Amino acid sequence: MSRSPARIGVVFNPNSKKNRKRPERFDALVRLVGDLGEVRRTNTVEEIDDVVEDMLERGVNLWVADGGDGAFHWLLNAAARVVRARGRSEAIPPILPTRSGTVDFLAAKANLQGGAEDLIAALVACARRGIDVPTIALDSLRLRGKRLDDGAEPFDRIGFASAVAGVGQGFFERFYANGDPTARGILTVISRILGSASLSTPGIALLPMPDGARAYAAPVFAPQQLDVWLDGKRVDLEAFRAVNIGSINLDLAGVFRIFPYAAEPGVLHALVGDPGVFDVMSNLPRMAIGRALASPRVIERAVRQMRVVAREGERIDPVIDGELYFGLSALDIELGAPVQILCPTDPDRPNRRN
Repeated sequence: MSRSPARIGVVFNPNSKKNRKRPERFDALVRLVGDLGEVRRTNTVEEIDDVVEDMLERGVNLWVADGGDGAFHWLLNAAARVVRARGRSEAIPPILPTRSGTVDFLAAKANLQGGAEDLIAALVACARRGIDVPTIALDSLRLRGKRLDDGAEPFDRIGFASAVAGVGQGFFERFYANGDPTARGILTVISRILGSASLSTPGIALLPMPDGARAYAAPVFAPQQLDVWLDGKRVDLEAFRAVNIGSINLDLAGVFRIFPYAAEPGVLHALVGDPGVFDVMSNLPRMAIGRALASPRVIERAVRQMRVVAREGERIDPVIDGELYFGLSALDIELGAPVQILCPTDPDRPNRRN
């Protein structure tokens, strides 16, 4: 049985910061892909579903998310929705994440080297020569939830890491508002959050401070009234400042390495608890080297399921792969299907990857 010829489909977001600055990239990518595929422009995330449907119908079997982790997230979830709606047993084609986002933890996990154009050029070179493109399978999260608006569409997403509530979720809101999507920006926001939070600790809280100095960290460290279950067992806490879970171990822009237990295939790494300011500060070195946190106020373990329910008056606003979602009342998370990641190596430069 002969295999299908390689067809490349690049999903291009013209609204990304990179592409707004360099709109000519679209035509450059069209020339780069040439007759081996197509570059599809999506002006909104809602348009991705139609592009996915068309690529599946046309037999496009090598997909590219032109952007960072967020671009990959939206393409993967559009593909999952379309495949479910089609009611077929077809698999989602392998997807190439390109190194052109804020954190690029997927590209780092796959050990992809070079920029977006380098990676797409390597994929094109493989396709042109008829060389099979290597892939790796990454465990995923399946996140299904109930919205506060009962009439809304049920929440159903695939991802790799989620700050469900607490300090991690609050960090991302501050990070995107900061406007510096770099490793330096990560450190700046963390420093501001911890500096602001320390002003509310006993003793220092009595000192006069400028308006807003304490307010910056207040929502980040505000405890949430939630009920959390790990593998069916309720966590015996009344309030949480940390509810996080990952399906793979992550490198966040070289600043932090988190979810080490998820390096083992088939398990999720859950981190839940009620850490205070000094718990977080004292564990920053452990996060930098990829170690589990050392705190009696934190539970960290390998799990297969997590359930989170907001109590009356609360809501869950999870961050999934860096994308912010709002307005859930409950969220169930379990191990999802493996996701195939393309790992092309330019055949003309065999030593290009480390």
